[in-house]
Amino acid sequence: MNTAKTQRIWFRIVAFVTAAFSIFSAVLMTEPGQSLDLPREWIVTYYQYRWWFIGLNLAMMGYLWHLHCRYKMWTKFWMTMATSGVLVCIIAANFLLAAFFPSYQHTANYVSVIEADVIINDEDIVYAVEINGDVRGFPRKHLEIPHIAGDNIGGKEVTMTFCALSNLPVVIEQDLGQGESDIGILIQTNNNLVMVDRQSGDLIQQVTMTSEFGKTSPVEHPNTMMTWADFKELYPHGTVFIYGFDRALDDFLLTLFEQPMKNQFSEEHGPIFPTLDMKDERVGFKEQVWGYRGDNKEIAFTLDFVKSQPTYEFEFEGQPMVLVYDEQRSITNLFSRTIDNQTVSVDSLGTIDIHGNTALGRLEQIPMLNGIFWMVWSHWFPNTEVMN
Repeated sequence: MNTAKTQRIWFRIVAFVTAAFSIFSAVLMTEPGQSLDLPREWIVTYYQYRWWFIGLNLAMMGYLWHLHCRYKMWTKFWMTMATSGVLVCIIAANFLLAAFFPSYQHTANYVSVIEADVIINDEDIVYAVEINGDVRGFPRKHLEIPHIAGDNIGGKEVTMTFCALSNLPVVIEQDLGQGESDIGILIQTNNNLVMVDRQSGDLIQQVTMTSEFGKTSPVEHPNTMMTWADFKELYPHGTVFIYGFDRALDDFLLTLFEQPMKNQFSEEHGPIFPTLDMKDERVGFKEQVWGYRGDNKEIAFTLDFVKSQPTYEFEFEGQPMVLVYDEQRSITNLFSRTIDNQTVSVDSLGTIDIHGNTALGRLEQIPMLNGIFWMVWSHWFPNTEVMN
C-alpha cells in the first residue's frame, strides 16, 4: 500500500472516530439518548468524567487539524465545518439543557394572589408550600420550563423542584449538606429529572432524592396539590411563583413539547421516552398516585382509595400516620399522628382539615410525592405497596 493511500485511510479513521465520539456524547446527554433508551449509568459516567471527555474530544479534533495541515486531505472549509460540528456537540452534551431550562433557585419572581389571578386559570394545578405560616404557590405550568424555583419560606431557604415527565413536585432545603448549593438540571432519566448541584458537583435523582456520589443529603418539605381556585380561597395572602415566558426560546420550547406532554398525560399513549419498566399493572400506567418513601420501603395510594377512605389511619415502618382527603376540593395530604411525642388515634382527633387542624392541635404534615404517574413510581419503586 502506497504512503498517500495510507495517509488518506488514517485521516478518515481519525475523522470518523472524532465525529462518532462527538455525536454520541451529544446524543447521550440530551433527550435523543433517552429516546434510544441509553443506560442511565452511561450518563452518570460521562458527567463524572466530562472534563476528560471534553479534553479528549478537543484533542482528537486538534490531531485531525494536525493531519490536515501535514497532508492537506480536506479543504479549509470542510475542516472548519468539522470543527464547528465538534464544538456544537460539546455544547449540546454539556451546556445545552441548562441554557434551555434555566434554574430560578435564587432569582424566582413572586406576586400576590390578586396579581396572579389574571395570569392563572381556576382549573390550573398549583402546588402549595406552607412553612411556619408562610405560603407560596407554584403553578405547574410556570414550573415546566425552569423546573426549579427557590425562596425563603417561613425562615427556610427552600427550592421547589419539578419534573413534568413524572408530574412530580418535590420541595427541598437549599443547603444539601454541603453548604450553599446551586441547583440546576442535568437531564432526565427514566422519565424523571436528574438535578446537579454545581457547587459540589453532585447529582440528585429527583424521585428518590438520592445522591449519585454520596455528597448531599436533601431535607424535604411537604407540598399540597390543588387547583388555583382552591389555592386563592385557602391562601388569599400567599404569594405565587410566576415565570415570565419572556424569551423567544420559551415559545419554541412550549410549541415543541405541547403535543408530547399531552401524550404523556393521555391513556392512549405510552411514556414520551421508552425507558420505563411498565410491568406493574396493579394500577393504570398513567394514573396519578400519592406516594410515600420510607427508610426501607414505599407505599402509594390511588385516588379511588383515598376517596373511599377520606380519613385513613395507618402505621408505616412504625410511624403512625393519617391520610386525609378533602372531598370538596379533591386535596390529599399526609400527617403524622404524633402530638407532643404521644401517638393519637383518629377517633380522638375528631375532624381533620387539609391543614392538619384537629381538636387536639395541629398535626405535622409529612412530605408525599403528589400526583406522580404510576408508571414512573412503579419503575423506581418496583417493590412498592399500593392501596387501590
